[in-house]
Amino acid sequence: MYSLILVDDESFILDQLCGVLPWEKLGFTLSGRFTDARQALACIRERPVDVLLTDIQLGSDTGLELALAARHVNPAIELVILSAYSDFEYARGALRLNVHDYLLKPVTYQGLLDCFEGLRAKLDARHTAGKETQPTEAGTEASDDNYRIAMVKRYIDKNVGGDLTLESVSAIVSMNPAYFSRFFKRHTGLHFADYLTERRMERAIELLRDPVHRVFEISALVGYFSKKNFYKQFKRYTGRTPSEYRNEVLKIEDTDDEE
Repeated sequence: MYSLILVDDESFILDQLCGVLPWEKLGFTLSGRFTDARQALACIRERPVDVLLTDIQLGSDTGLELALAARHVNPAIELVILSAYSDFEYARGALRLNVHDYLLKPVTYQGLLDCFEGLRAKLDARHTAGKETQPTEAGTEASDDNYRIAMVKRYIDKNVGGDLTLESVSAIVSMNPAYFSRFFKRHTGLHFADYLTERRMERAIELLRDPVHRVFEISALVGYFSKKNFYKQFKRYTGRTPSEYRNEVLKIEDTDDEE
């Protein structure tokens, strides 16, 4: 069993975190819950802690400050950060700490489950290999790369309706655009622009299933400020216009002019 402590300045959030997952079945023992960062750090100093799950904001302190102090005490501790902020400065700070995951609120049950199943596998592999301290340099580099890609994907999904560009997204992981473009293609098999289009089209498909939104509104919600360009990309992706897709799915006629 791996020792886990939870930190959030809201008691009701801690209550939810304690009960949301079958922690023991996943291989984790809840060794403490804290609303104060200093108390959590004292716990880490006093006894072995394998995983720290903390909110990004802890009153006058921040979860990143706590995570940094925890790493000074125990370099092998795994870190999971919860945040209501998609601001890339927070994400970049987490990246520098090589956290296992940076989860944006509201966190889904499946998202939290996936995070800790992956973390359990990571800890098991480290334990089996007899590397309870730091991973190897090659392992650290691979972990960093995977984290960067995961962070970029989450950022895109969270801001799919925004003005996302290669330049703005590459800044999230502190890379110049040209290097980031090659990095992204190497790790995902897709060019950045193709991946962004795919995510926008999949989001558009979700929205088209809801008759509340008109097609021209969906265009803006998925980051297309030109309705004509949105229709063109959607037809290229699905083989149908947005209204044709909606008519097939919901049998609802949309009178938007697609010319």
